[in-house]
Amino acid sequence: MRFGRNQYSASRSAPGSSPWGGVLRSPIRLHVRQDLHLVRKGWHMLTGLMMVAIFLSGLSRFDAVMILAFFLGVCLLVETVRLRVPAMNEAVIRFWGPIMRTGEIDRMSGTPFYLASALIAVGLFPRPIAALSLLFLACGDPMASLVGILYGKSSPRWSDGKSWIGTAAGVLTCMAVGAIFWSVLPVKSWQAWVLTWIGGIAGGMAELLPWDMDDNFVIPVASGFTLWISCILLGIPV
Repeated sequence: MRFGRNQYSASRSAPGSSPWGGVLRSPIRLHVRQDLHLVRKGWHMLTGLMMVAIFLSGLSRFDAVMILAFFLGVCLLVETVRLRVPAMNEAVIRFWGPIMRTGEIDRMSGTPFYLASALIAVGLFPRPIAALSLLFLACGDPMASLVGILYGKSSPRWSDGKSWIGTAAGVLTCMAVGAIFWSVLPVKSWQAWVLTWIGGIAGGMAELLPWDMDDNFVIPVASGFTLWISCILLGIPV
């Protein structure tokens, strides 16, 4: 049996009914993309900040890659099994329900994409670039979503449905994070200013790229490559 979004939508009009059409013994309230879903956003941010803190604490690149690869492997195994075994899927949904969306009931969640992008960033980019690209994902993406949900109804929208105001919030958040980040590194003020703008635009607008990929993967990879190339062109040793 596959748990579909239509089953969930129907259950919302019938309080107390199970989102899985009676499959589960008690109802589980999952969120759709348009919901505020603060628990998911908080988890999203906390996870990214913890990754960056651990990576910048002195952990070697090799050790960081091995740890991320291990968790990615475990996550992919769990995702693969749960999408094939209904009982496993039910158990995962019950445990992770507070941070899951209805769209992740019968397809892979955003967590493997999050871990995969972190693995690429840590494995390929210089340490400052890797950390900043993950901070863009941890802070810019939740803020863009939050502002878009709260105020996006009155805002123009991009072709993919995302609101301009949400994108602007993501750009400004990434710029703020970048400004703080570059201010503590040994770079010239004009270089920090340029990188703040480039990073803010790259981190805040990466989700608009015409790639059929999860934002959790696109944002760190696209913004990281952009910043790395920018540092090379500006002659900044990172």
